[in-house]
Amino acid sequence: MKKYLFVLMLVTAVCGCKKLPTGPEDIPDTSYVPRTELGKLVAEAASVGHVYNDTTFLIAAGVDETDIHLQTSLAKVEHVFILRIDLTTPGLKMKVGMPYDLDSYVIGSRQTPSDMIEYVDKPGQRVVAVVNADFWDTSNNKVRGPIHRNGRVLKDTFVYSSTLTDQAISFFGLDFDGKPVIRDTVTYRTLAPDLRDVTGSGVIVLQNGEVPGDFSGYSTNRHPRNVVGYSTDGNTVFFMIVDGRQPLWSDGMLYWEMGEIMKSLGCSWASNLDGGGSAQLVIRHPSANIYQLRNRASDGAQRPVVNTWMVTVNEP
Repeated sequence: MKKYLFVLMLVTAVCGCKKLPTGPEDIPDTSYVPRTELGKLVAEAASVGHVYNDTTFLIAAGVDETDIHLQTSLAKVEHVFILRIDLTTPGLKMKVGMPYDLDSYVIGSRQTPSDMIEYVDKPGQRVVAVVNADFWDTSNNKVRGPIHRNGRVLKDTFVYSSTLTDQAISFFGLDFDGKPVIRDTVTYRTLAPDLRDVTGSGVIVLQNGEVPGDFSGYSTNRHPRNVVGYSTDGNTVFFMIVDGRQPLWSDGMLYWEMGEIMKSLGCSWASNLDGGGSAQLVIRHPSANIYQLRNRASDGAQRPVVNTWMVTVNEP
């Protein structure tokens, strides 16, 4: 009898330590209906099971951010941050950011996105958003892909490695007409003379509006991500930063999941940029005179990176 009494007391103690639902506020709101334009689109993606919350705010003319808390179709929790850029906006420009704003490639040179802003922001060229860009080889600090900056070619090679198969296999850039382009390393040779700003990128997750059916040979793990894509007409660029490696906050995404979301946004092409602790979105806060890291970078703070994509506006 004493034995059974002890078991009953133990079970009661364990259950007593666990908070049980006491009302509707303790149960996830699966009835939530997305309120924002992009939230509604993302909710329809084949890789998304449910959207729990979505908000959008204007950063500057032609630039807005949508933050979405969602669950994937595989029941993974994600927090994503989508930067939308209207390239047709007067006075707006996208450009490659380099450490210390140098027009040269120095092996091993890195800066945090916020530190890069300090060297660029000035009247007539106000920085409103920055995301990290290319990968680099941690064994030798070499940038993996090409770098073009305002028409000047700083680096025109890809540093491919059989041990890093997800990197140095594509590029994202803007041509001299300001139109975005994503293609593989072979096509880069043909298009290079027509590209104004370029960084390398990794796995192409969307091609001609379709998600590739086979990602074999690439990583099958979930990680924090940064993916870039653009609309069919080339007038709108999207960056999607996905937090990861943080259980209960965000698990990170797989390539096909990102591809499906970029497709839902109306993109024709999308490719993976450097992720992990490098996945970072910094913006000019719309209601305060500060620059803010919007996502929860998995390093816990901003990481110095080799280059970035910056959005500037013509403001005093």
